[in-house]
Amino acid sequence: MMRPRTAILSVTAFLACLYPFVLWQIEWFFSSLSVQDRATSWFWIAQPLLLTVFFYAASAGMRQKILCYACIITATCFFAFAAAEAYFRLPSINPTISYAFKSHESVYVKSGQTAQLYEQRGYFSADPVLGYCMNPNGKIRVASRPLSDNKVLYDVLYSGDEGRRITPDRGDKADTAILIFGCSFTFGEGINDRETFAWQLGEMLGKQFQVFNYGFHGYGSHQMLALIESGRLDALMQRYTQVYAAYLTIHGHEWRSAGLASWDQDGPRYILENGTLRYTGKFSARPRLAKCFLNSQVYTRVKKTYYSHAAPSALDTHAAIIAKSMHELYARYHAHALTVIWPDSTRIEQKLRERGVRVLPLAGAMPDYQSTPDKYTITGDGHPNPLANTRVAEALAAYMLQHPQATEKQR
Repeated sequence: MMRPRTAILSVTAFLACLYPFVLWQIEWFFSSLSVQDRATSWFWIAQPLLLTVFFYAASAGMRQKILCYACIITATCFFAFAAAEAYFRLPSINPTISYAFKSHESVYVKSGQTAQLYEQRGYFSADPVLGYCMNPNGKIRVASRPLSDNKVLYDVLYSGDEGRRITPDRGDKADTAILIFGCSFTFGEGINDRETFAWQLGEMLGKQFQVFNYGFHGYGSHQMLALIESGRLDALMQRYTQVYAAYLTIHGHEWRSAGLASWDQDGPRYILENGTLRYTGKFSARPRLAKCFLNSQVYTRVKKTYYSHAAPSALDTHAAIIAKSMHELYARYHAHALTVIWPDSTRIEQKLRERGVRVLPLAGAMPDYQSTPDKYTITGDGHPNPLANTRVAEALAAYMLQHPQATEKQR
């Protein structure tokens, strides 16, 4: 039997643990928290600490040594878990950024005429194919700053046109389409519309080329493939005699295609089985326990380590998704498709070449990236700055001008 004081302490610790466990069971509450949200951080630190108190208090009242030691070991494990969560959430380990979205009315020139961009209440929209997407139209002002201070990292405008970030509109003058896919690097997070490499590419190539920027925050290769297979691009591509397509891959896209991004639980899921890629629905179709744990830094890092050594690995699946996307682009639109590889993401290059995928490494466009990465990134943020976007646009423009006949469609 436990002593009265120990029993009271144990009951108190148990009740303290009950509240977060109840929250954990409510899926709508937990799934609404971002992996970078302060509330989520405190949850995954406080919960194991409370369990540490509970098992340590219980050990004090155990008369049998084996049970006492078991409680102490369990308490130690929970304490180590909490310490690891706190460590991985340190700003130097996992930078946390706060975003402030503000409405902003303005106009921009479209096909030689002025068009009003109407305001949207929400920036993100649910999408049955992609999981989430940009609102169909609108302009939004975005200010970003670290949670640790009030210094503004950037204050820019994002303009949308039919769910894409705007690019120079060539109207009926263009006979060649350029489809651009990717994540926030492609979308142009932290920079204005005219500074994105998609916009700059359109300016460099001229009125014959119409660029479509399908990149968006947090996207991976699986969103690209799902968008192509959905047939949403079919009608749009019918009007062009030539089509180019480029996907920008960066380090970390393999984890997104494996479903380890907490913000993308309604995204399309593809798995690689016996060398064959198969669509299995949404990531949210997985067990609820796995979805809840995606907000834990310890869980996601262990999961990434597992995927790095499992067969097939996340990198293999990512490469297979890219390869199938390139195949589908050619089959549907006779597109000359290639994958652009960010300078620090060279691991994927050989796997893509083995699958017959055209690649355009950016190491040559930014030869000093590894030694001076700050030269090409937004200070305190990590996303590419306007200079980096210019280098990407130049590399793509040079490549496409060297392959003028590669994308001619068969009529």
